[in-house]
Amino acid sequence: MKQAGKSEGDRFNICVNNKLKYQNLELEVRIKALEGEEDQGGGLVWRYQDAKNYYITRANPLENNFRVYKVANGNRKQMQSANLKLKSGEWFTLKVVASGNKIECYYNGQKLLSRTDDTFPSAGLVGFWSKADAVSLFDDLKIKELK
Repeated sequence: MKQAGKSEGDRFNICVNNKLKYQNLELEVRIKALEGEEDQGGGLVWRYQDAKNYYITRANPLENNFRVYKVANGNRKQMQSANLKLKSGEWFTLKVVASGNKIECYYNGQKLLSRTDDTFPSAGLVGFWSKADAVSLFDDLKIKELK
């Protein structure tokens, strides 16, 4: 899937599957950042309740970082960040494991972020996320429900 919608500033481009809801899951995708002057890269959304309430993990080649956020009542709050060397035009893999209130985020198979949070305890939708003018490819989505 190619995300080519362009917006500006703190506008988010979100694509969720409106038929699949998960509470505890392992979610993985390959991403390639193609372009973007204001923002690049993208990430995964899970426990998506609506456009103002969900979790995100994303990697950004312009900022050379990998982060996990929560968006609650429309306010995006960074929960944790790791600095990385990222390159536009190269595939990378993001994975999130969410079980109960525990969140683990992986970049190319390496766990770099780990948090607990009780904001969204129930099942929600899953999907892809990008920001502003980021143009990205998303491929090989894998979803595994955890008991």
